[in-house]
Amino acid sequence: MDLTDPSLDVTGADLAAMTGAGVTHCPTGIAWLDRLTHGGIPARRLTMVLGQAGAGKTLLSCQIAAARARHYGTAAVFAALEEPPEDILRNAAGFAWNLPGLAGDRFHALDLRPDPDTVFGGDFDLRGLLATVSAKARQTGADLVIFDGIDTVLGWLREPARRAAELARLGEWLRVEGLTGIITAKADRQGAAVDVLGPLEFAVSLVVALERREETSGMLRSLRITKYRGSAHSSSAHALFFARDGIEPLMWPGDTGTPAPRDRVGSGMARLDVLLGGGYLRGSTALLSGPPGTGKSTLAALFAAGVCAAGGRAVHVAFDEGPEQTIRNMRSVGIDLAAHRASGALRLIGLQPGRDGPEQTLSGILAEIEAHGAQALVVDPISAVMRGGLSELGQSAVRRLVEEARARGMTALLTSLIDPGQDASLATLSAVSTIADAWIALGYAERNGERNRTLSIVKARGSAHSNQTREFIMSAEGCTLADVYTAGGEVLLGTARMEREAQEAAKEQSAVVEHLRRRRELQAALADSEARQRAIALQLEATRSEIALLGQAETARLAGRTERQGLVAASRFADLPEAPSTQEGQNG
Repeated sequence: MDLTDPSLDVTGADLAAMTGAGVTHCPTGIAWLDRLTHGGIPARRLTMVLGQAGAGKTLLSCQIAAARARHYGTAAVFAALEEPPEDILRNAAGFAWNLPGLAGDRFHALDLRPDPDTVFGGDFDLRGLLATVSAKARQTGADLVIFDGIDTVLGWLREPARRAAELARLGEWLRVEGLTGIITAKADRQGAAVDVLGPLEFAVSLVVALERREETSGMLRSLRITKYRGSAHSSSAHALFFARDGIEPLMWPGDTGTPAPRDRVGSGMARLDVLLGGGYLRGSTALLSGPPGTGKSTLAALFAAGVCAAGGRAVHVAFDEGPEQTIRNMRSVGIDLAAHRASGALRLIGLQPGRDGPEQTLSGILAEIEAHGAQALVVDPISAVMRGGLSELGQSAVRRLVEEARARGMTALLTSLIDPGQDASLATLSAVSTIADAWIALGYAERNGERNRTLSIVKARGSAHSNQTREFIMSAEGCTLADVYTAGGEVLLGTARMEREAQEAAKEQSAVVEHLRRRRELQAALADSEARQRAIALQLEATRSEIALLGQAETARLAGRTERQGLVAASRFADLPEAPSTQEGQNG
């Protein structure tokens, strides 16, 4: 996300503030600062950046000049009143806006440090300094002038009335010249202007206070707008950190108008993708939480390897162990991170928790994302960002990292360590569970002296997902999830499941044997019945044949008798007898 992109801050409310009554705003080109000031610094008026040594006063003023040059093509004159211009350019060289490259074109630094011999005796005013700056502004067409370390110059004036008069002179000069001015000045430990400045805060239209508070566990930097004459503005303190783009707020709302992707990114495990409704939503943030040893790092590495295998690029940040240890450990469960690193798709980073503060850690991760052009991010564990700094800084850094990933359209997978006795599905040390889009809780199920890993999906915004607890299995062949196995209303895992499965298998085998025995009995009975049926059929056929033969014999006998009687009658020349009745035949 480009936090200096001015398009991010132009809203209807901001536009109204920029053109409304009271003040005309001059956009700084720094989106978050223009958002906080409701449009920018006051045009043709004086802005003061106030802060203790090392708070970032000079840095912020240079950042404004560079952002305006980048986005609006404007030029600035920088009057160095405390440090040599070459030191200022050298200190700014490490930031992305390339201030040294703008020098002489859009950024014109003048060494206007006062000579003590000239101002000795207090007879000093700003007329000569302003004339020099005015000439340079007209020559270069600059519309912004910066006086860095104005308190150094005003400190030469002994009388408060003289200092007030010179401030009034500076304000009137800006109005006449049509220039917008920024002055930087030191603050005391309470954040107020140092005594030498006198009424300085009353003579300017906008006061941006950079605060630096040292705590035993770290340093908290913040920005607060303590005054903005004629303009609405944010009055809250905003935590800051130094990043590649300069000063940035830890908490940043981002661009809420960016469309939310609907396609999916694989988790690296097919069965988990099914439970998630197809995988993680692209551009979303997923949290894996659980006690030590539950498989958080393994699932994170699976995701990174899956992204790289699909042609993407990923940054994998591991705390507590170096890249080589990560590669070795993941190889034991069948994940080859070395190949993806060798191809250039995977950037493996090892960090020590607590070595740097949360803001420095965040800045380093964002720089790696930018340099690698990553589409996916793994931080293992994100809870390590909380170590070595203020808790409020750590939480702000985590939230900023999540928002940055979303704004870039990156899919992020963050792991979080919880105490072994804590419910993995209810809390996380990093407090990121409330802002994560998906939350997968890993844990243990202990029974009969055995501990098995479990996985359940607590939430998955925008996805239909499983609500069942699965056994998470890791082996040299890879990682998978076991099907849910219930018995008597209880989900069984590990050895208990194996024993129950063995019992069920034995029962099933017995049932098969009994089934085969009974089948054989029935088949034998059927064969016997069919044999008896065939014998009966044969007996029936024999009986029918015998009856038919008897009928034929009787018919033949009767026919023979009739024929004999006819022959006898014919031999006796008698009338043919009437055919005997059936009864006679039977009686005869």
